[in-house]
Amino acid sequence: MRRANIVSGVVLALLGLFALVFIIPKGIGEGPDGMMSPRLVPHMMMVVVVALSAFLAFSNLRAKPSPEDAEPTITRGEMLALVRIGAVFLISIALYLLLAPLASGIFLVAASLLLLGERRPLVIIGMTAGLLIAVWLLFYKLLGTGIL
Repeated sequence: MRRANIVSGVVLALLGLFALVFIIPKGIGEGPDGMMSPRLVPHMMMVVVVALSAFLAFSNLRAKPSPEDAEPTITRGEMLALVRIGAVFLISIALYLLLAPLASGIFLVAASLLLLGERRPLVIIGMTAGLLIAVWLLFYKLLGTGIL
């Protein structure tokens, strides 16, 4: 667990720094003169994320190793699951760009349920249809806006 905390802390700190340097300045404008910058809150949150991530990594670096630390941090099965879920998202994005948002949503929900071990067809169909109908009702009917 110690090694996993170190890796998690370092990765989160690096992602937070990347967001501070590149993502937030590129994605959020400066704002008009005389007003608080719209970048302020995202910058503050990323500084907190980087600080907590660094604290997680450094506190686990200083901790004494335990016998359970000899086990591998990430198992082969976990890596395989990560690759599978990544493939589901990649295919879903391709379907969104090449076919239609509805096809992408159907594939994303149904394939994720299958990867998580759900095998009952009624549950897969019901959850897929229910989630997509709920999103449609929320955005198109209740809020009166489109997702695209």
